[in-house]
Amino acid sequence: MRNESVLALEQAGSSGHRRAALTIALALTLAFLGTLAIGERQLPRITAYVPILDPLMFLSHLLTATLLYSQYSVARQRSSLALAMGFLFAALIMVPHVLTFPGDFAPTGLLGANVDTSLWLYWFCRLGIFTAVIAYSLLKEDRRSVAASRASARATISSSILAVTVVVFLLTLLAIHGINLPPVMLDPIRSTGSLWSHVLAPLLIVMNVTAITLLWRHRRGVLAMWLLVAQWAWLMETVLLALDRNRFSVFWYGGHIGQIASCSVLLVLLYETTALYAQLARSAQARSIEGERQRLALQAVTASVTHELRQPLAGIIMNSEAARAFLEHHPPDLADAREAMDDLAADAHRASDIIGSINAALQGVAVPLTPVSIGEIVNEALKVLYGELRTNRVAVQLRLPADLPPVPGDHGRLMQVLVNLITNSIEAMASVTDRPRVLTIGASLQASGNVSVTVTDSGTGIGPDYAARIFEPFFTTKSGGSGLGLAVCRRIMEAHGGHISTYPGADHGSVFEILLPTT
Repeated sequence: MRNESVLALEQAGSSGHRRAALTIALALTLAFLGTLAIGERQLPRITAYVPILDPLMFLSHLLTATLLYSQYSVARQRSSLALAMGFLFAALIMVPHVLTFPGDFAPTGLLGANVDTSLWLYWFCRLGIFTAVIAYSLLKEDRRSVAASRASARATISSSILAVTVVVFLLTLLAIHGINLPPVMLDPIRSTGSLWSHVLAPLLIVMNVTAITLLWRHRRGVLAMWLLVAQWAWLMETVLLALDRNRFSVFWYGGHIGQIASCSVLLVLLYETTALYAQLARSAQARSIEGERQRLALQAVTASVTHELRQPLAGIIMNSEAARAFLEHHPPDLADAREAMDDLAADAHRASDIIGSINAALQGVAVPLTPVSIGEIVNEALKVLYGELRTNRVAVQLRLPADLPPVPGDHGRLMQVLVNLITNSIEAMASVTDRPRVLTIGASLQASGNVSVTVTDSGTGIGPDYAARIFEPFFTTKSGGSGLGLAVCRRIMEAHGGHISTYPGADHGSVFEILLPTT
């Protein structure tokens, strides 16, 4: 079974895949031709455009790289590793690009940048991703394993991440200080024209066409098919930018549609991974009881990607809109915009941590336990859900002793449990109108040596017929629920040597209690 997830992406795409890919490619072509018909016209500058677009591309490329690294950790194919490194490179270089883009946070960009820095970083980004796709195409037919053990695969992944990070750092220094780099921009808006249009952009086009040519041989594969769509979008983007002499023109805005189209690779990876484990769940019904239980648990953990990513993605959208609003003030509110961008980055990292947590669970990796503070985790979870608590008019009461001892655990996974429990409590109180909506979170040290954490709501409560099944995978009392949140919470608590249970509240609602050993 270890190669099924990779083979699912390498096998021939269905007619639905081909129609969807062709439709998107045709729509992009029509948009490209329409942009050419409009011609190069200067448009008003949208200050928030790059600060919004770059973080979204960072998240998209980072999640794509994470999923491709997961594919490599299973099948150990060098083609997956090369492609993962390319998308990781494209994600990381977005960070200095958004900081050094002239006019957003400083006249010539932060970090001591000049007017050429962000353009050189964009060029490095495209050159890197095209090189990775070419390497993927050349290595695709080589099915030899790179590593014979999980430990060596993890070492390879760690080394590749470090190498990509170092390369991004060095290229950023090179672009900032401009050592031996010829000038490309006359000012933050106008380019010199000749170097970009006659040398840099044509080189990207040659690399892009080479990648498309090599991918075309494998066009029947699902992943290769959608990589072709992304490459086609990037080719039209490069052509438009090659014809463009000024930023914030029709060609400049229209060219960036290629970045959004590249998200199709991420969507296909998520779709195929989810579809694969749905198929595994159906086939598990025909196997032995023990095998069926194992595969259902595997699907529950994997399918929880959608459930667990909902909250951080909602935070990303909210903070993106907030950053745009702050930047559109006159004058721009840079302090609040930076704070919103920091929150956006934190949500993106939390989404990445969730995917890493689920991937670790799939591989059976033991939970790394370090001393963590329950109070800090509770406060952090409340900060994440502040908007939902305020929107639903929920009052919060905290009963956290100051002398509560730390517990051995994984901060991110325990945070995941508390966010799930608090979110469920908010939803349970949504229909309450005849009494205050109160969320009470308490903690205490029991005589047994365990730390008890309780989440109490004043909602509608859980019926006695459902209480015994509430932690089963796919069982839910909500009309739109997936039945995965509490099942994931139970798995996380079991991995910590703890326990989770529920019982009715004293007057109304329900109480969820988690027990964590202090040793």
